Amino acid sequence: MKRKELTWIFGCFALLFFTAIAWTAPVPDTGQTTCYDVAGNVITCPSPGQPLYGQDANYTINPMSFTKLDGTGNALQDFATSWVMVRDNVTGLIWEMKTNKDGNKDYSNPHDADNVYTWYDPTDPNPGTPGDGTDTKDFIDTLNGAHFGGYSDWRLPTVNELASIVNYSISSPGPTIDTGYFPNTQASFYWSSTTYALNMSSAWGVFFDYGGDSNNFKYYSLHVRAVRGGQAGSSNNYTDNGDGTVTDTSTGLVWQQATANSRSWEEALSYCATLNLGNNTDWRLPTIRELRSLVDYNRYNPAINMVYFTGTLSSYYWTSTTDAYSKYGAWSIGLYNGDDSKDFKDDSHNVRAVRGGQANSTPSIKANGQNGPITVSSGTPVSITAGLASGNENGKLADWWLAYSSPAGWYSLNSNGWTPGINLLAQYPLFSISPVAIYSSTLPVGDYAFYFLVDMSPNGIVDSPYYYDVVQVHVVN
Repeated sequence: MKRKELTWIFGCFALLFFTAIAWTAPVPDTGQTTCYDVAGNVITCPSPGQPLYGQDANYTINPMSFTKLDGTGNALQDFATSWVMVRDNVTGLIWEMKTNKDGNKDYSNPHDADNVYTWYDPTDPNPGTPGDGTDTKDFIDTLNGAHFGGYSDWRLPTVNELASIVNYSISSPGPTIDTGYFPNTQASFYWSSTTYALNMSSAWGVFFDYGGDSNNFKYYSLHVRAVRGGQAGSSNNYTDNGDGTVTDTSTGLVWQQATANSRSWEEALSYCATLNLGNNTDWRLPTIRELRSLVDYNRYNPAINMVYFTGTLSSYYWTSTTDAYSKYGAWSIGLYNGDDSKDFKDDSHNVRAVRGGQANSTPSIKANGQNGPITVSSGTPVSITAGLASGNENGKLADWWLAYSSPAGWYSLNSNGWTPGINLLAQYPLFSISPVAIYSSTLPVGDYAFYFLVDMSPNGIVDSPYYYDVVQVHVVN
């Protein structure tokens, strides 16, 4: 298909505009691929209509996927033996990699896997415990001061973000993470940035020996891992659909608004699999990651947005995820304070069904085949390619934008080629596109940023929800 027939659209705007709208990302799969009965025996995964259908391994939605990155953020092959960062290809978050797991602390190296830090954030109402190079602020400041990986926006992850890299197919004693991408991970507790609302002298974190979350006093010295990228899990992205369902636009998940009565795990699976609500029948019991995405860690009793989920009980709700260690148990989330628990499958808990959540449209833009940033000389040709995985937005009308910033200002792609300014090219239904060259030439010395964006409110202006990717090019003499 010719480019003019694609009706290409790309939009570019100042970075300040990007930060004004909530960042969105799908919820990654848990990694669990084996089905179990209530006694913990491995079984063939059930089919629709059979008992125990709808457990975690029956669905693979947004499978976990990672890319190794070098010291300047360039993507490496999976077989690379040296890398310093890892990109989560589902959430887009970029994670620091740990080194030197030898039992000896070395605070001159912030990436040392043995280092532990007290929790400290002077902007928090309860800032925690400062140290002398040994608190979490010192850790983050060191990374940003050194422009680790070429960036200075490193931070502690939220508890949801930290839990997003747990692999729930791995049993205790762990580490419950893909060590092919995250070597040197301690099978221990890692701090998050999230203060515990019920007792602000504590903060949340995740145990990577068994995968559960918990909270600890901020004066404890515990492990850390830095992250950068947009923050997921905002509680302000809900839409009441008026039919007993609520859509979380930050994840694409659609939730049953009401609480279903307490029942066993097997009964909960059956209830969700046979639910007919909002003219849809593809409901399921949520995974532990999906249900955790509903928790509002700024609240307790209950820890959820009650404007949209009235009637929520401050009790435990089942997930579809079996405990990888005690397979006769399954994970639940307590909506009193947001903690998780592993419970016998014969226990009774409340239920809230979910559907959807498949990855939304995913634009991709690369420079010379790399995610960037890249550095080239002024005489070296730069090839910019763009592609789109339309996901569950396929066929929906959207605004398409393509633009880049340069020392000479902004340029947009339209039917006349690259022209000055930021202008919409066209409106066109979304569809998946293999990478296509949209720019191929040398560039003058300077810094450039190429953007590909699709906007799901097709009105000629950029507004939420939208999906975009960006690649940076540094051109030197």
